[in-house]
Amino acid sequence: MNDDTLTKLVARGLVDTVITLFKVYAHKLLDLKKDRKLPYISKQQVMKEMDISNGTLENWEKHGLNRYKPRYKTSLIYYLIDDVCKFIVLDN
Repeated sequence: MNDDTLTKLVARGLVDTVITLFKVYAHKLLDLKKDRKLPYISKQQVMKEMDISNGTLENWEKHGLNRYKPRYKTSLIYYLIDDVCKFIVLDN
C-alpha cells in the first residue's frame, strides 16, 4: 500500500468521525429544541433531560458554558441549547 492510499484512508476515517459526531450533535439539538419557542433551557431541565448532576453543569461552566439569568432578583439559571449541545459532543 502506498502512502497516497494510506493518507486517503486516514482522511476518510476522520471525515467519517466528524460526520458521526455532527449527527449526534444535530440529533440531540433537535431533541432539546423540540416544542420550544425560545433558544434557552433551564438548569433544572438540562439536569433532568441530560441525566446529569449539578456538579457536571458547574464543571461545564468552568470549561466555558455560559449561564444566563434574568435581570430581576431570582435563582433561575438558563443556558443556550446550542451551547449545551457543544459539551455533549466534544467531551469524548
